[in-house]
Amino acid sequence: MRESTCAALSTLRARRILEACDRCGNNLDGVEFRLRAGSLLSVVRHTDGERPSVPAADGSDVSKNGPGDGGMSDATVERFYRIVLISLCVAALVAVLGGVGVWIVRANEPPPEPMNAVDVGFLRDMLDHHGQALTISNIYLDERPDSGVAPYAREVILFQQREIEWMQGWLADEGYAVGEPDRTAMEWMGMGMPVAQMPGMQTQERLDELDAATGEDADRLFFQIMADQHLGGIRMGDHAKVNGARQEIIDFAASVSRNQAIEIAEYQAAYERLGLG
Repeated sequence: MRESTCAALSTLRARRILEACDRCGNNLDGVEFRLRAGSLLSVVRHTDGERPSVPAADGSDVSKNGPGDGGMSDATVERFYRIVLISLCVAALVAVLGGVGVWIVRANEPPPEPMNAVDVGFLRDMLDHHGQALTISNIYLDERPDSGVAPYAREVILFQQREIEWMQGWLADEGYAVGEPDRTAMEWMGMGMPVAQMPGMQTQERLDELDAATGEDADRLFFQIMADQHLGGIRMGDHAKVNGARQEIIDFAASVSRNQAIEIAEYQAAYERLGLG
């Protein structure tokens, strides 16, 4: 029953295509319509110069039937296109009204809280902190792109690059520039120091050691260095989430602390699983 119904529907579609082409004056010579998969039409070439037949569900030829043999009338076609046009207009109107509604809701939202010194200082210093994490990961991946540790390095790049873009955006929205490399960092935690000495920041000698390492030595160093770097990030996030002013920055700082603590636990588990101890 289902197959016969599909065949009937397919035949009706084929017939309507032929009738529509007749009204439009299209030349179908050299084109043959065939039913495929019970419901779809395929178009193939033929060379006999005759208009092909389209079989009905009962096997009869329907390609030669005209509008007077049960096809759609011009009025029916016009009614169909009118319905389609009205539907498109309604859909466009709904989309416009929806956009206006969203704009009204956003316009009525209160402005975000202004950033305080902790928010700004945290974002600036965490940008440098994340930047070094990307450097560490890329150094490791240059040596060991196919190791069992490589996915952890790629995860750092994936998530911290995205967070860098967020932090840059928050600062720019409020008219703040990113921090200068030679600035005094960590003043927002009451412990001013050079950027290179922030909690968790690795020395150039340590980075050179990772760069020179190979094989499992590189695996061990990556986990050790990145875990130490994360500990510094957790310390910074914990302070910012308590002392910041803008809620979205507070929430972000909390997520930095939480996620980096989770990653340290993952590093410890992988360190043991891979026999690096």
